[in-house]
Amino acid sequence: MSKTWDKIKRGINHYHTKYAAYLYEKNYEAFGTRVKYMWFKKSDSSTLLVSFPGFDAGMAKYNYMRTLLPFKCHKLFLLDDFSDNHTGCYFVEEHVEQCTKQLIETIIKMTRATNVVFLGSSKGGYSALNFSFLIPHVQVVIGSPQYRLAIYLDTPGTQANLRFILGTVTPETKNNLNNRLSQRILSSAIRPQRVFFHYSKGEHTFEEHVKDMLSDLHKAGIQVIEDVHHYSQHGQLVEYYPPYLVKVLSQLLKQP
Repeated sequence: MSKTWDKIKRGINHYHTKYAAYLYEKNYEAFGTRVKYMWFKKSDSSTLLVSFPGFDAGMAKYNYMRTLLPFKCHKLFLLDDFSDNHTGCYFVEEHVEQCTKQLIETIIKMTRATNVVFLGSSKGGYSALNFSFLIPHVQVVIGSPQYRLAIYLDTPGTQANLRFILGTVTPETKNNLNNRLSQRILSSAIRPQRVFFHYSKGEHTFEEHVKDMLSDLHKAGIQVIEDVHHYSQHGQLVEYYPPYLVKVLSQLLKQP
């Protein structure tokens, strides 16, 4: 019964998001590229939530729109539909990263937000954490992100994503990509205020990615609040991360 209900909820989320995109999706153009986004305003709020998307069954989509419905604040949803297969580049391709950064900074300025929260899981978790070292004074709520991107993307199904990010795929460019976020964590003058970090020690992402990311965050002296579980499949993030996200945001925004 629970599996059936989960499928129903995912279906509802899918059509809700598609309808919202049809009505509200816009393009932001800069640095020779464009980023698709949706921005929902709340004039009396000083909070901005920025949602970074993950991989989703071979398609690009906005994430956590229905999850964030209860929160009465500004919300920015980003779409990562880059590369030949349109499933994304983690917003790390040079011009895409610059364009996305400028878009977020523009929205922060327009909203005058003083409480900015970046969020995402898996691919979106990497992106949310990455931009917290580019844009100051943010908090981050992430779930089981990848860390060594070239290792993760160097497979037949994601070679297009890797080529889009790197341009020329060589051992050197792959090594640079694998260490990209690590170097940013350890050397950036801009740092997130806090990182709320959900993960499971029982699924492959922990040993392959999360463990090293946590080590670097702690080494850099960044405050990390960990939410540790023991489920066995990375796909179970869809069950565990949204309730955790709601719990943390309710605390940060002081909403029931």
